[in-house]
Amino acid sequence: MKKSGSILIIILSLLLLGGCSSMTKVDEDAVKDVSDKITKAIITTVGREKAQKQESHSMVAENFDTLKINGSVGDIDIKSGESKEATIDVNIIAQSDSKKNAEKLIEEYSYTIDENMNSIDIDTTIASHKIFNNSNLNVELSITVPENINNIIISSNVGNIKITDIEGIYDVKVNVGNITIMNSAGSYNLNTNVGDISLSGNFISGNSEISINTGNIKATFKDMSDSESLKATTDVGDIDITVPENSSYEAVINEFMEKESTETNGDKHTKIKLKTGVGNIDFN
Repeated sequence: MKKSGSILIIILSLLLLGGCSSMTKVDEDAVKDVSDKITKAIITTVGREKAQKQESHSMVAENFDTLKINGSVGDIDIKSGESKEATIDVNIIAQSDSKKNAEKLIEEYSYTIDENMNSIDIDTTIASHKIFNNSNLNVELSITVPENINNIIISSNVGNIKITDIEGIYDVKVNVGNITIMNSAGSYNLNTNVGDISLSGNFISGNSEISINTGNIKATFKDMSDSESLKATTDVGDIDITVPENSSYEAVINEFMEKESTETNGDKHTKIKLKTGVGNIDFN
């Protein structure tokens, strides 16, 4: 997996090769296409055999408040459930130049699920020296946690992250992939190098920061009365933020090729900063 600096070089090369019809507006489809191409280049090659293994784990989790995940490649889906148990479904997919090598990758691969103080810790990282040439290993997680889990910490290299119906504190970072959070509540520290970040129907509180190198930010908040601050930035991409009409805020907007502007409502309780390097800002 290349570091972020190398990824940005690839991105810029693809953008230049693809052309740009306007320097004042980013083509959203083009940004998504770049993201898809990079992800595909990292995790897929042609003419390989596949092996797959599925496992499921459960544990009583009523005394935990934190979920920590450290992953290499694979989508992560997390939602809240009514049970006091946490369930973790793991789908391991290996691809290699032969069925035998794909099965060997799975046989030699191991991950960990630990109970650590008040935390469920999941580590699905993959040691690069154990991956054969022209091979890859993809580990997908589908997790259901009880409502007392209110601290979500995720670090992932490649893959999409989706979180639904969880109230708490979010610290989510992914190198290449989308972050989607729906019908949830809390403060958000979200970052992706290449990908989109979407928040839909959420309550926001405390201090939040959302940042992307290449990709779009779209957020619709139901309520932000408990929000102290929100900072959203993207180097290449658009920002679209919608807040309730009765919100109290001071929003400082720095849009590509536009003068800085400030919008206020009520007693200016929530301090908002929106900035794009190349891209448009829509604040409603």
